[in-house]
Amino acid sequence: MDLISSTDPAKNNRSPLRSHRDLQNIYILFAEFSDQDISSIISYLRDNQFTPRAKSISSIDELLSALSERSWDLIICQSQKATFNPILIAEQLTRLEKDIPVLQLLDAPEITDITEGLLNNFQGVLPSDDYKLLLFLIRREYAYLESRRLSRSLQVQLSDSQKRCKLLMDNSALAIGFISIQKIVYLNEAFGQLFGYQVKDLLLNKSILSLIAAQERSGMTKLLSDFTESGHPKLTYQLLAQRADKSNFTAHIELQQVQFNGLECIEIVINTDKKSKKHSKFSEIDAITGLYNYDYFLDSLENSVRLAQHGGNDCHLLQIDILNFSHIRGQFGSEASRSLARDIADMLNDLFNPTHLKARLSDHLFAVIFMDTSPENTQAVAEKLCLCLQNQRCHFEQQNIAIEPAIAIIKLTDTAPNASQILKRAQATLLKCASFKAEQPKVLLYSAEHLQENSAPILSIADVRQAIEHNHLRLVYQPLVPLVFNSEQQHYEVLLRMVDQDRQLISPALFLPSFGEANLNEEMDRWVIAESVKRFEKKSNNKQLKFFISVTDTVWERDILLVWVADLIRQSRIQADHIVIQISESESAHQLPQAKYFVDGLRQLNCLVCLKHYGSTNNSEDVLKILDPDYIKFDGSFIRELNDGTSEDSNFQALLNNLKNLGKITIAPQVETPKVMSLLWKSGVGMIQGYYLQAPDEEMNYDFDQK
Repeated sequence: MDLISSTDPAKNNRSPLRSHRDLQNIYILFAEFSDQDISSIISYLRDNQFTPRAKSISSIDELLSALSERSWDLIICQSQKATFNPILIAEQLTRLEKDIPVLQLLDAPEITDITEGLLNNFQGVLPSDDYKLLLFLIRREYAYLESRRLSRSLQVQLSDSQKRCKLLMDNSALAIGFISIQKIVYLNEAFGQLFGYQVKDLLLNKSILSLIAAQERSGMTKLLSDFTESGHPKLTYQLLAQRADKSNFTAHIELQQVQFNGLECIEIVINTDKKSKKHSKFSEIDAITGLYNYDYFLDSLENSVRLAQHGGNDCHLLQIDILNFSHIRGQFGSEASRSLARDIADMLNDLFNPTHLKARLSDHLFAVIFMDTSPENTQAVAEKLCLCLQNQRCHFEQQNIAIEPAIAIIKLTDTAPNASQILKRAQATLLKCASFKAEQPKVLLYSAEHLQENSAPILSIADVRQAIEHNHLRLVYQPLVPLVFNSEQQHYEVLLRMVDQDRQLISPALFLPSFGEANLNEEMDRWVIAESVKRFEKKSNNKQLKFFISVTDTVWERDILLVWVADLIRQSRIQADHIVIQISESESAHQLPQAKYFVDGLRQLNCLVCLKHYGSTNNSEDVLKILDPDYIKFDGSFIRELNDGTSEDSNFQALLNNLKNLGKITIAPQVETPKVMSLLWKSGVGMIQGYYLQAPDEEMNYDFDQK
């Protein structure tokens, strides 16, 4: 049973759900695990927003071979065995300088086992049957690993950028120099020539004051000191400079705080043009409200973030959204919306003194950089502001216009990300605020936990049963479109959604675990199949339809389900080969006899079979040979690699070539861009499925003739 985990973007009145865009590929090496244990862990991870690809190893040679194939995200090992001591894994990783977390699963680990594992560079030692703890550690270690990889990548990019910047500065016509503690640590040729030095290196390590006219040196010293302490990113100034021959000239200088070769420096750019463009105060403000504009705000936010990251300068960003602004402009006109913006600006100026920067970012967005370190004080001020805005009535042409505000609070501390990430946090927090009930103040202090969908509690078994009893289930359909496979039929995958009593979508991660715990998987499989057949009968063009319906492994080796399906097909009088039952390779790999029994029974009914998640285990070829399915749907991790812009996996092409030689119809899911579709077409994939074509919908309205 597949559960759709995304809403149709066009139907934004529904609560957002996770889609395969939120899934994470993870590549795992299992050291001396049985196929059944591997399959159980993979299935659990797949139900919890991972798309795992696994490989089993049982010796150091196999470990070394696997490490040469690709970059792995995790190694899971067991207790010490004579054939393969897991401590050797950590030793080999150290020797090869491989950054791969290692988790050890033991039946009943004791304190000494945990201590020994940590001392041997394992990232965790835990009970083999505690899947919740395993998931927690995998998420944590995967996040740490991604951070380390990103850090290494950024270090390389930074080094390249520094080389390019230095090359540009070296050849710039502008006079550019860097000083640290008033000593010149870098200058380009233009800087040396401006001051009359043919050999620019003669100025290195000299005081910048030696290039300033004597009467202005004390002022320059104070200027540099004040500029360093202020934390301002830029400053323009005019002074009298002195050349090597002691002649003076007027210099327009621009100071900027930068890092150079690991030193905190001040960059000095000198312009001698008397017609140099003067800074305009008007260019900093929003003409309608008199508040600062977006560009000035962004520079100020970057400066606040930089100061906060250095420590001791914590503050907060308040971002205010007027939720009904578009409605006001549509009902009362543009002049009313401008009048409203001015009223909001007046209120911000009344509530916040000039210490706190106030800006208008767009028509409906305002911001305050609130210079208070206390989250509690900031929360109180934001709630007061929200209440004032709610009570505010904008008077326009004898109309009283009410305001619906939402306020996001973002902490700026020494762990703050860059300004663009800060603004993304603010936007996400505002979206969360907008979902609050009418009587609840729409004010929220950003916290990653508040915005995580999984922070909501998993539905209880009773809740799930109640949802079934009250028919809070619905089916949606996503097309599978022929790419190089010719077919006159219309293929759709049937997917399941659950809604709450308010008809809001519930994330599958919140109710899927309860199905298994309540032994409801078979009941759900039957419901999906029965409802699909009913919908099939109602379609006027049902002779052209093919439905792909997923079932769980709980129904395998059960004659009763096969008999039930046979009765259903016979009573409905539909052609059985228009029903394609999907089963998972990761579930089949350790239950091949049971899976074969089920598939053989379906074939006797003339139903077709699709093997999904193909390529996710070590046993892909064995599963393919024994089950001999009609359709093969690749594991989404292969396509996600293409979506993410990484190079195509050679294993994917090898699997695809083998399937084409066998005459199998191949399917690529999770196609999101034309580039990926083009790559898949060149590779020879038979059919594609994904959001690039169409999001899952309650109606089957895809135009299969639009190719």
